[in-house]
Amino acid sequence: MALREVEGDAGLDLGEVLGPSSEIATRRPLSGWRRVLAGLALPAVLLATWAVLSGTGVLSDRIFPSPGDLAHSAHDFVAAPRRAPVPGVVPFKGAAVRHIRASVGRWAQGYAIAVCVGLPLGLGLGLSRWMAAALDPLYQAVRSVPITAWLPIALVWFGLGEGAARFLIFIGAVSPIVVATADSTARVPRQLVDTARMLGTRPRDLARRVYLPAALPGIVTGLRLGLTLGWTSVIVAELSGSTSGLGAMMFAAREVTRLDQIIIGMATFGIIGLVGDVLLRTVARPFVRWADA
Repeated sequence: MALREVEGDAGLDLGEVLGPSSEIATRRPLSGWRRVLAGLALPAVLLATWAVLSGTGVLSDRIFPSPGDLAHSAHDFVAAPRRAPVPGVVPFKGAAVRHIRASVGRWAQGYAIAVCVGLPLGLGLGLSRWMAAALDPLYQAVRSVPITAWLPIALVWFGLGEGAARFLIFIGAVSPIVVATADSTARVPRQLVDTARMLGTRPRDLARRVYLPAALPGIVTGLRLGLTLGWTSVIVAELSGSTSGLGAMMFAAREVTRLDQIIIGMATFGIIGLVGDVLLRTVARPFVRWADA
C-alpha cells in the first residue's frame, strides 16, 4: 500500500492496512434463505423426534412433557386471564409480560453498568503495562469466583430486592467484556500503530483513532459474551427475594413439580437471549464492517 493512498483518506482505512480478512478466513458465512433453512433444520428434527417419542410412550411425561402439553402451558403463560395478585405468590397463568419485563429490565440495567465499567477497565489493562501489572492478577482471581458465591454477599450488601439482582447480573456480564477488550487492545498490530504515527497521529490520539477501532471486532465479541452471561445470571439474581421474573417463576414451579412451567421458562430464556444477541450484532455490524471486507 502506497503512502499516498493512505494520506488521501480522512483517516486510516483499517481494511487496507491490515489486508482483507477473507485471505485468512477459515469459512464464509451463509446468507439469505440458506442461513434460515440451516438454522431451522436441527430444531425441526428434534421437535419431530420429541413428538414421536412422546406419542409412542417411550418418553414419559414425568421425564419430559409432550409437545402438546407444553403448547397448552405456553398458551396459559402468555394468554390466560390474569388473576388478582397474591402477596408472596409467584404467578404463572397470564404472567408472561410481567415476568419477561422484570427479567429483561434487570438484565438491561446490570449489563449497562457492566459495559460502563468493563470497557474503560479493559482498555486500561490493554494499553498500560503498569496498570496490567498492578490490577490483572487481582482481577483474574476475583473473576474466578463463581456467580453463585456472590449471592450471599450481595444479599448482605444490598438486601432483598433489585439492588442485589442488578449487582449479580453485573458480576456475570463484566468479566468477558474486560478480558476481550484488554486482549484485543493489547494485540493491535504494531504496523498499524507505526503507520498512524508516520501519518502524524499524536500519541494521545492513538487510543481513540487506532487502538479502539482496530480492537473493536474483539470488543464486540466480549460484549456478546457479556450479554449472554449477564442474561444467564438473571436466574441467580432472582434468587435474591424476587417475586417477579422468569427465574422466580421457574423456582416457584420447582416447588410444585411443574416441569412444564420450568421448560417454558427455559425456552423463554433461550428466545430472549437469541434476540438480544441478534440485536447487538445488528447494531455493531456497521462499526466492524471493515473487518469483513
